[in-house]
Amino acid sequence: MVSVQSNDQRLLERILEDQHRKLAPDKSRNDFFTFFAADKALQDWDLDNDEIMDGIVDGAHDCGIDGIWTFVDERYRTADAHQFLLPRAGKIELVVLQAKNSSGYQESVIEKLHFHLPTLLDMGREEEDLVPHTNAKLLERTRRFLHILEELASSFPQVHIKVIYANKSAETPHPNVKAKGDRLRRELAKITSDTRSDMEYLSAADLRERTARGAKAVAQLVFTETPMSTSLGEGYVCLARLDEYYRFITFDNEALRLELFESNVRDYAGSTAVNNAIGETLRSGTGEDFWWFNNGVTAVADAAQIADKKIVVREPQIVNGLQTSHEIYNYFQNGGQHRDRSLLVKIVVAPENGTARDRIIRATNSQTQLPAGALRATESIQKDIAESLGHAGGYYYERRASYYRNLGFPLDRVVSMARLAREFNRLRAARTAHRAAALRRAAARRPALCPDLLAAARSGHLPAVSRRAHHAAHVPHPVRRRPSLAGGFA
Repeated sequence: MVSVQSNDQRLLERILEDQHRKLAPDKSRNDFFTFFAADKALQDWDLDNDEIMDGIVDGAHDCGIDGIWTFVDERYRTADAHQFLLPRAGKIELVVLQAKNSSGYQESVIEKLHFHLPTLLDMGREEEDLVPHTNAKLLERTRRFLHILEELASSFPQVHIKVIYANKSAETPHPNVKAKGDRLRRELAKITSDTRSDMEYLSAADLRERTARGAKAVAQLVFTETPMSTSLGEGYVCLARLDEYYRFITFDNEALRLELFESNVRDYAGSTAVNNAIGETLRSGTGEDFWWFNNGVTAVADAAQIADKKIVVREPQIVNGLQTSHEIYNYFQNGGQHRDRSLLVKIVVAPENGTARDRIIRATNSQTQLPAGALRATESIQKDIAESLGHAGGYYYERRASYYRNLGFPLDRVVSMARLAREFNRLRAARTAHRAAALRRAAARRPALCPDLLAAARSGHLPAVSRRAHHAAHVPHPVRRRPSLAGGFA
């Protein structure tokens, strides 16, 4: 019997065909579907191309796992996470993906995950027993999760494990598949005594809906009183009830919409005196309104339109009020109630050309001290880097996560800010090691002249390497290497 495709399946096939041709024509259909499914499954975490690929472990000996990603307080942790891991965290999340480029959910897929996952996530696992039938990348990604779990144990974070099974099915899973998924969920909840685990099934319709959601960011804010505006440009000032603002900054699954804070660089300061005071105001049981004690938030947007009791905002960016937004998010995540209290919200529609948007970002963020890189995405040097990469190698520098991917640019030509920083640090480390070797050789050849160079090389505090030192060591000057996305630096 020939299976008949639903409209959702036909439309998804066309989307896959178009995006495969535009984004990664050199990938096989199965490999591209894995990337596509991972992109949609992880949409709420706002990852760039490199971070998505970092977690894909599909291949021989993958134990039925196509991708696995670890997040700490909503942020993806890369291989060098231990260098930047804060001593405290509120939440650790592990997302496991199985993506099948076929229709229909299979019980055997769940059974395979049930057999392997509990062992891979066991802190007492014997790795030498796992090596023969587990690929190295999967071993490292699960080891990364266990390391983070152990390092942050003293802060007692919430642990959440989500398994996502994505395919091109037109129907929901059969009850037998769901029953086995529930058993897997209960088994994973035993990883720690307070672990929460979920199973999510993504069908053709779900993948289609998420593709449409990522095409253009639109958000709606319900206001309590009619917004004020002036004739000098387009913009609104309004009061929004706290729970309505919480809905504005979260997805349907109540994950924080990090892309809303891209121009604010997602820089949540955590438990500071100011943030603690905001939290105390939110939790206070007095009859005083929240907006009396808070400056509110400012957002810039491509467009804004009032419809009934809502403002529909296209491409919103919250440029001031990130700390307040995070505290409101934390408040409702911990069971807070609005109690008819409101937040002051300003929405400015700034022209895309010109400097108005950047000036608004800088002006609204100059009232409190920010880290040095807090506005790096909008700085002129970042725009210069984008222009240089475009002219020199035909690369697209992604200052906003997923921007070029959503526009359909080839994946192998897109360079994220995080990727460029990693490659820069790798190159700098290589050059430092090269200089240290040069100093040691120079000092060894002329010990009477170079005791200070030898000491510097051993200590790691390296001065600039002179031509004389290079000449004495018979080591040529380091050659500046050009960036190559395919293989790091060539």
